[in-house]
Amino acid sequence: MVASLLSTVVALAISFFITPAVIGKLGAEAQGFVTMATNFVNYAAIAAMALNSMAGRFITVQIAKGDDEGANRYFNSVMYANLAIAAILFLPATAVVVYLDKLVNISPQLTSDVKLLFALMFLNFGVTIISTTFSTATFAANRLDLQALRTIESQVLRAAVLILLFALFPIRVCYIGIATLLSNVYLFIAYIHYTKKLLPGIHVSKKSFSMATVMEILSAGIWNTVMRTGQVLTNQLDTLITNLWIGKDESGYIGTSTTIVTQVNTLYETVSAVFTPSLTISFAKDDRTEMIDDLKSAMRLTGFFANIPLCYIIGFGTAFYTLWLPSEVGRIHIYYDLTILIMLGTLVGGAISPLFNVYTIVNKLKWNSIVTLLMGVMNAVGVFIFLQFPACAPYGIYIVAGLSSVLGIIKNLTFTPMYAAHCLDLPKKTFYPTIFRYIGVTILMAVLFIGLGKILPADNWGLIVVSVLICGILGSVINYFLLFEKKERDVLGQTIGRVIGRLTGKGE
Repeated sequence: MVASLLSTVVALAISFFITPAVIGKLGAEAQGFVTMATNFVNYAAIAAMALNSMAGRFITVQIAKGDDEGANRYFNSVMYANLAIAAILFLPATAVVVYLDKLVNISPQLTSDVKLLFALMFLNFGVTIISTTFSTATFAANRLDLQALRTIESQVLRAAVLILLFALFPIRVCYIGIATLLSNVYLFIAYIHYTKKLLPGIHVSKKSFSMATVMEILSAGIWNTVMRTGQVLTNQLDTLITNLWIGKDESGYIGTSTTIVTQVNTLYETVSAVFTPSLTISFAKDDRTEMIDDLKSAMRLTGFFANIPLCYIIGFGTAFYTLWLPSEVGRIHIYYDLTILIMLGTLVGGAISPLFNVYTIVNKLKWNSIVTLLMGVMNAVGVFIFLQFPACAPYGIYIVAGLSSVLGIIKNLTFTPMYAAHCLDLPKKTFYPTIFRYIGVTILMAVLFIGLGKILPADNWGLIVVSVLICGILGSVINYFLLFEKKERDVLGQTIGRVIGRLTGKGE
């Protein structure tokens, strides 16, 4: 978990320094295209979601059962299918790049730069989709710490390339694509190494490919594709919709505001993902007691890593944006309001994130996928309807940013916890005490942080650092006593004891 968090912090640091440089030199519009390029890749990834979302589950279950032949069949079937998908998507990706200026609104001076960015991001997608199968090695062996450490190194490589390019050449957004591609090539090489080291029984072989196995995984994972489509409609069309229906600059405001939110979401989703291998192994061994116990711990821990950043932004967001984006000082209130609206879903999402793992682990994806798709359609249609009214025009970007959060909160307070409990044959109310405790603690913390923001005017970077430390410590204490239970407190105490022991030379 610590390694995964460090990886996320490095990625956040990169965004922290790169975003103001891009906006200051090229304007908010350019930063919007960075977010849009990532989202376009996510649209393409829907094509492979049915296959790759379930690959780790099937391979891990076979390895846990000691069935090397079955694991090889799943591994090679997924790998060769991914190669085929990457080849098939090459032509539409090329068409998008060539005709990009016809699909979205781009200022003439940015056209070639943005097209190159999209081309690099699509190429990066090809590398990522092919490497995905090999990344299951650390998952199946429950060694996500190794994957996270290599991810940290890849992020450091990405940062070094960006620093070098930004220092030696005029600022261009395509540099982000170059750095991202190189960092993922590094990860691909690392994944191949770990497949050989951690899964010695796995071998690349055409003989192990089975179309029947591909269809088996697709039949299980097709609902993940439906769910992913719903997630795109809910959360990842904001920048594109704003570009097409409102304006280029406004899409930049949304894209920039999404930068912070994305990193916070990645933070707690990373913590949630750490529990997935152990939950899958517990399920494969039919140890439901351990699985449910770990699931509730995961909910409290993801809540810990979600509510502190959320409440900090609520209390100190305006001061942070004023210092972070000095070239946008006249529009700071826009960035702050958009960030709060987009982050609103974290008020519930921080605790329920681990529950989404349940659907994959028990292979019951259908109803969650259908509900997510319906929410996505409601979001897209709702935004379109609201924007038709002239009275809503001045609030267009806020409607785009806020509607998806409201719908997400509704879904995650009703369907998500009840269906997860149903999948595990538990009472429908099983997860609500944890969720409501998290919400209560988060509201209390937000009120305290708002008060701190009033008495601690963080008008320079030194005071921002001080405010981060104060809020981090205070938030940790509040979560420790009000959110955590004995299990998490004991683990935290033991971990701190081991660290102190090692630092003082008295540890193992």
